[in-house]
Amino acid sequence: MNEMTPRWTPRIENDLLTLPCTFYRGGTSKGPAFLASDLPPDPRLRNRVILAALNSSHPRQIDGIGGAETHSNKVVIVSKSRRPDADVDYKFLQFYPGSSHIGDDEGTCGNMSTVVGPFALEMGLVAATDGRSVVRIFAVDSNMLMSARVETPGGRVSYRGDARVAGVDGTAAPVELTYLPPYGKFTGKLLPTGNRQDEIDGVPVTIVDAGGGVAVIFPAAAIGRTGYESAAELDADDTLVAQVEPIRAAAVRLAGMNGTPIAAILKPIMVAPPTQGGTISARDLTTKPEAPHHCHPAHSASGAVKLALAQALPGTVPFGLADVRRDGNTTFVALEHPSGTMNVSVEMGEEDGKVDGVSALRTCRKLFRGEVCVPVSVLDPV
Repeated sequence: MNEMTPRWTPRIENDLLTLPCTFYRGGTSKGPAFLASDLPPDPRLRNRVILAALNSSHPRQIDGIGGAETHSNKVVIVSKSRRPDADVDYKFLQFYPGSSHIGDDEGTCGNMSTVVGPFALEMGLVAATDGRSVVRIFAVDSNMLMSARVETPGGRVSYRGDARVAGVDGTAAPVELTYLPPYGKFTGKLLPTGNRQDEIDGVPVTIVDAGGGVAVIFPAAAIGRTGYESAAELDADDTLVAQVEPIRAAAVRLAGMNGTPIAAILKPIMVAPPTQGGTISARDLTTKPEAPHHCHPAHSASGAVKLALAQALPGTVPFGLADVRRDGNTTFVALEHPSGTMNVSVEMGEEDGKVDGVSALRTCRKLFRGEVCVPVSVLDPV
């Protein structure tokens, strides 16, 4: 990943390539975390190796460690950073059950970003302090800076705590992720069109560039939905993609992303007024043919960052639907999603429209550490 990454040497035992890894749940997703030095430096070979480890080409992933759903096929790769403003570099890869497609340009997974701080501390890439440790993270796929505050009593990462994440059983230690300015990493502006609200075929939209990607946010009512449907109901909705994809594609053009490799990362988010005591209801959608589901079972953390930023700005689509709650310069967002509620806060600057940071409280848990083994034939020339 950078010049500080040691040279990779393959380790083979019993005709199997063995790779050290740590398997995590991060937020409402899970997958393996690797040190960059434990993977091939050539991205094509690296991706083939991980594809074999997950067995993503098979829909049930019976010969690998993938979980047979998109949210269990996320990979974190971490290395020391050479940047003066970051401790570690973080690369994200998305895999899809039943497909050899590899999302190598899909921005940053906010849920799996929760893993980076604890993993970097446990691997000795960053020195822990007693109480809480802050890990400065550079997300290389989205050219974005984040910080993670991790519980480290006695200088050791703790996974035990009282924080809850909707969609996850039990409690765990909190990890506070803060997405730092500047925003607009993909298009050059927080609001790519320069407007807080645009219109696409009669549908009001707000387009936001932050949190490791770009989103088009629109009212559920504008396409004949309530915004309170379950993920299963939306997954079974055969007409949803046909309605949402034209909106997404038009937003790509409005944002000036047409014809660029990053056009595929623009995310549709459908919103409605809150009904469960939160500030807004949202459904995090996808129109990708390789993804087996249309709706996130909970909500992506990176998507929540985009929505929270938009909700903090008067005149946007979500601002008009939300029960906006502020305390001084802080806007609080309790985002209602299919599995519960996600809390995000936005620190506004003194200038109108300026944002100093967006923070989301998540949890993660280390599930196992060891070696994943793949057939050595993966190293054969293609």
